[in-house]
Amino acid sequence: MELRHLRYFCAVAEYGTFREASRRLHVSQSAISEQIANLEGEVGGPLLDRVQRAPRLTAQGRIFLDEAKKTLRSADHAVDITRRSLLGQEGELSIAFFSWGAGGFFARIIREYRSLHPTIKLTILEMHTSVQMESFESGRIDVGFTRPLEPPYDRLLKAELLYNDPVVAVMPNDHPMAAEHVQVAALAGERLVMVERQVSPALFDNIVGLCASAGFSPNIVNSSSTWSGVLTLVEAGEGIALVPSGARHFRSPGLTFCQLAPQTTHVGICLAWNPLNEGPVVQDFLRLVRENKDRIRQSVGG
Repeated sequence: MELRHLRYFCAVAEYGTFREASRRLHVSQSAISEQIANLEGEVGGPLLDRVQRAPRLTAQGRIFLDEAKKTLRSADHAVDITRRSLLGQEGELSIAFFSWGAGGFFARIIREYRSLHPTIKLTILEMHTSVQMESFESGRIDVGFTRPLEPPYDRLLKAELLYNDPVVAVMPNDHPMAAEHVQVAALAGERLVMVERQVSPALFDNIVGLCASAGFSPNIVNSSSTWSGVLTLVEAGEGIALVPSGARHFRSPGLTFCQLAPQTTHVGICLAWNPLNEGPVVQDFLRLVRENKDRIRQSVGG
């Protein structure tokens, strides 16, 4: 049963005659009459009483009319939603972030996107970067604020660098070196707390390399699987830590964050997505972030 058959039938019922339905639909009377006859053959009985000049609905025709209208409304709704989706006006968007990498810009971007696209169902997920990679593959997330892509994901996903976050030293406020700047070489005799290598292999190795370039091997006395855990260990007096400056978002009044000199080690923050799922909704979000890239870098001091 074709939708046009339903539309022809509903038009005759609404406008009262085949002639008027023909005029409104710009279809010949004979075509309308033939299609409704086929429709009646399909349902197994008459829907219109054609004895009089103006056809009238049979009892079955009245039942069929109600259901035909529901079907046409559903079909029109499906077409409308699909068109809106193609324009990025309808759909869903799932965004992942990790706390220290989101910075102050993330909340503002989300608020602005909601304001521009109020009909999009938005899901926000806090998610470790390694979990983000798995979630891209499964389709759980569409966009992620994450670290630079590593193999094999650098071949499967797309990413754009938003900014580079410098590595800084963090120590208790009462530490003798607590100041605005700290020389990397001055850390040679210090106990160091690190995030576990499996959490961020590239950053871990870069920090070890930074120490090596200053002429010493780091004395790592403790570690944690989270940056907030690293800061807790520092505040407990376990040692000094080298962390991305974004970890300031976990700061407590008892800690001092110090710039390193020389400043040669950074960790990148990227916007990533799966190109296989790059529809209009994702494209609109990517466009918004790109338009705000300068403001993002200014907000994080990058």
